[in-house]
Formats: sequence, C-alpha cells, structure tokens
Amino acid sequence: MAILEYKLEAAAGGMRCPLWVEDGGYFYNPDDFSMIGWARDNAEWYTPDTVVTLTTLQLEDRQVAIHALYPMKNEDGVDLTEAEVRAMVQDWVSSR
Repeated sequence: MAILEYKLEAAAGGMRCPLWVEDGGYFYNPDDFSMIGWARDNAEWYTPDTVVTLTTLQLEDRQVAIHALYPMKNEDGVDLTEAEVRAMVQDWVSSR
C-alpha cells in the first residue's frame, strides 16, 4: 500500500478525489488543503510522479504537526495526546 498526500481535483459539478487514489479523504490539513489516501502498490494506472508518498512514520509526524496547530479531540472533547494521535495513525494504516 502506498500512503499518498494529495489535493482534490476540480471537476464538472465540484471537487473530487483524484482517480488514482483508491480510498481518500483522511487527515485533512487546513493549511494547504491536502488529504491522505492510499493506493495499491504496483497499481495498473498512472500515479503522478509529483505525488507525495509517505511512510507510516512520516504520516504520524505529519499528523502530530497538524495536531499541534489544530488539536484533535476524543469523543469527550478532550485534546488527544501525541501518543494517541500516533496510535490513531497506526490503526488507520493497519486497517488498510
């Protein structure tokens, strides 16, 4: 699995996830409008060379940095800890 950082594409009728992202819309960054998605390794379609591909650790670091500016909260409205943010990312990766 390749973890991809991308932005939505303009399309007729609005914005859409790029077709080369199999499952996207995760971990939105309001500073640059990027999101995280994934695609299979060795997919049969072209993925642009300019797309940022992240490791799990890089994704964790990205989310911790975003969390520092825009704290993520648990269901009780309490800010997540850095460890909880990292665990959330690891769970997301593991479930894919």
